[in-house]
Amino acid sequence: MSILTKIFVVLVSLLSVLLVALIVPFVAKTEDYRVQLQSAEDARVRAEVTTRLRDAELAALGDHESNRNTKLNGEISSLTAEIARLSEELQTSRAQFASSKAENANNDASLARLSASHRQFSAIVDSMRAELNQRRGQALTQQKKSIELADENDRVQAELESLTRQVRQYQEQTVALEDRNAGLEKMFSRLDPAIRQQVQGDQGGRDSVTPFMPDFQISGAITQVQAMDDETFLQVNVGANDGIEKNMKFWVHRGDTFVGNMVITVVDADAASGRMILLEENQQVVAGDAVTTGGM
Repeated sequence: MSILTKIFVVLVSLLSVLLVALIVPFVAKTEDYRVQLQSAEDARVRAEVTTRLRDAELAALGDHESNRNTKLNGEISSLTAEIARLSEELQTSRAQFASSKAENANNDASLARLSASHRQFSAIVDSMRAELNQRRGQALTQQKKSIELADENDRVQAELESLTRQVRQYQEQTVALEDRNAGLEKMFSRLDPAIRQQVQGDQGGRDSVTPFMPDFQISGAITQVQAMDDETFLQVNVGANDGIEKNMKFWVHRGDTFVGNMVITVVDADAASGRMILLEENQQVVAGDAVTTGGM
């Protein structure tokens, strides 16, 4: 029980004693003291009951206040500990803030140095880029000239090789034709005069239209070979769309080997046909042989 409760109980007791002391003289002075005494007794009883009730209430109130004080003391202890913890955290945060502030100052200084270095590096890069673009332009110009010169050289070399092959082929054709003409003349001189006259008449009829060679070169391949009587007829895979005309001369070859000459007799859009007018000795025309404008 707390001190306040005890003091309250003592005061109530004193008041009760004083009240009794006052009532007794009053009863003595009254005529109906028994009634008054009974009334006083009843009042005393009621006072005692009231006192006991007050004592119980005071005891309950004291216990409540004690529990409340205990609870408040616990809460105060908890708050004190929490305040101490928060104070420590505040000190730690202040220390971290001071460290972060110092680190930020260092970072600002480093950033200023890096910015200056970046500006200097950017200026150097811009200068190098301008020089690189200039040199790239010069290199592209030189490369373009080199490519043009290489293409021109390749073209001239190809033309030279083509002309060299044609000259060699013409030389070979000329030698072969001279040998063949010599053999044919020798064989023709041995024929019967009547036969020679008939052959000369047939040659005159066939050569009524003179075969010719165009101003430009046309190349193709033989797709079909057909022998009829003593003549050989050929079909090639080039025609009017490629510039082929009737009576145009071609020489037939297999690689660099001369096979013979032919003359175009029938022309279609994408194909043409002709007859062999000269066949190299020990040679035979087959499909796949190449043909090129020219001939003897």
